[in-house]
Amino acid sequence: MILTRDPDSRRVAVRILLLQASATIILAAACLGAWGPRHAASLLAGGAIGLAANAVMTAFALRDTRTAGGALARLVIGEFLKVGLTVALFVIAARTGKVAWPPFLVGYVATLLAFWAATMGSVQGLGKSKDNVS
Repeated sequence: MILTRDPDSRRVAVRILLLQASATIILAAACLGAWGPRHAASLLAGGAIGLAANAVMTAFALRDTRTAGGALARLVIGEFLKVGLTVALFVIAARTGKVAWPPFLVGYVATLLAFWAATMGSVQGLGKSKDNVS
């Protein structure tokens, strides 16, 4: 698999995944101290689902393509895989019967918020050259 040659796209993707992982770990550590290992593990599981689904989507969507149509197809298929994986992992988590749902959902939502925070930070930096910092 060859990822896109655009270093900015790869950099943003890595930043998003690292922010998602960091948010999950920090929240899980706080949850461990406040409510114990079951709740921390549930938060980690929710965050891991968001992170894994986004990693799959990123790996698929950033593969090199020669046309805009090909790039759009990869993005749509990648998003479909992301949603499918998320649903499948939520079902697996539910069937275990061991998940504490509030922290589980907090972990998952934290990855969504981290995605948007990293994306907004990247968008704000677009179009600014290193010489023209305002």
